[in-house]
Amino acid sequence: SQAELDALVSMELPEVKEALQKIDGTAGLLKAFGTDPDKGLTTAQVEASREQYGENVFPEAPLKTYLEFLLDTFNDTTLLVLLVAACVSLVVGIVEEGTETGWIEGVAIYIAVILVSNIGAINDYSKQFQFAELEKTAADDDTAVVMRNGEVLVVNPREVVVGDLLVLNQGDAAPADCIIISNNTVYSNQSTLTGEPDDIKKSATTDPVIFSSCTVPKAGATCYAVSIGIGMNSAWGKIKSSTAVEHADTPLQEKLNTMTEMIGYVGLVSAVLTFIVMVINIWVRDNGEHIGTGFTHAAVLAITIVVVAIPEGLPLAVTIALAYSTGEMYKQQCNIRHLAACETMGNATNICSDKTGTLTENQMSVVAG
Repeated sequence: SQAELDALVSMELPEVKEALQKIDGTAGLLKAFGTDPDKGLTTAQVEASREQYGENVFPEAPLKTYLEFLLDTFNDTTLLVLLVAACVSLVVGIVEEGTETGWIEGVAIYIAVILVSNIGAINDYSKQFQFAELEKTAADDDTAVVMRNGEVLVVNPREVVVGDLLVLNQGDAAPADCIIISNNTVYSNQSTLTGEPDDIKKSATTDPVIFSSCTVPKAGATCYAVSIGIGMNSAWGKIKSSTAVEHADTPLQEKLNTMTEMIGYVGLVSAVLTFIVMVINIWVRDNGEHIGTGFTHAAVLAITIVVVAIPEGLPLAVTIALAYSTGEMYKQQCNIRHLAACETMGNATNICSDKTGTLTENQMSVVAG
């Protein structure tokens, strides 16, 4: 069952050995899958296994539409405040100045909001296709060696199924989590999974698990292993699923939201005080004779103060600056999936990593001779 396989796909060696004992070791594992230790699975068994345990792929997140990216930009508090300000400004302007010029300020705020939201949406929408293409190209170039129907086949890792007999030679990377069934000893480098650079000794009796994407830098002879964990059920898949998080506001967005709230409060207090003073002034000077007209004028002026207090140009300036930074970084071969990443990484003062391989390809290369 998948639960029994999950017990085998563990970073804790005692748990793996206990789980193997329950199924009568590697012999019981091969018997449960119907895997011939010399010939591997048959074509029919491969299809049955794929039907039962799924494919060796990570489920791709569905590509978001342009409209979804556009709507996401309106999670910004400042943009929502600007939309309200634009509506109020449009109404107040037409009431105060007429239809000839009264609409100008309201429309200008609308244009600023449209530019901010669309620049961000266009960048994120185009970048998702670039990243999807990069990931697809990298995945298509990978290969794995399996034994099926008594023949050694070179396949793409996504075609590997649970129960497949994997053929691992020196320098190969395991296409799935697997249990060693041959008697020889090999070494596995788990730096891609744990960050640890030291090669770990593996054998059927001591430590039989080789994890997906981990290379075999040393092997005296060909190593045979049976696949037990693929896709999201592999150790790497479980780590990937546990690290999925929603994007939080960037430091700059948080500061802008706080500033917008402060400006809003100051503008609101100023507007209320102005309204009260104007109403008192009208009452004292006119003895309440033109209170209706004066009240309307005071209300319009108070609303205008609130609208004018909102910095409609600030989000536009920030978005254009980030878009420009993204373009400059792209020239230096730095792809950025989300526009806000430019600003977020700009706030990083220290990067803490246990091993340099966590941040790089983990492969030394000659740069000068």
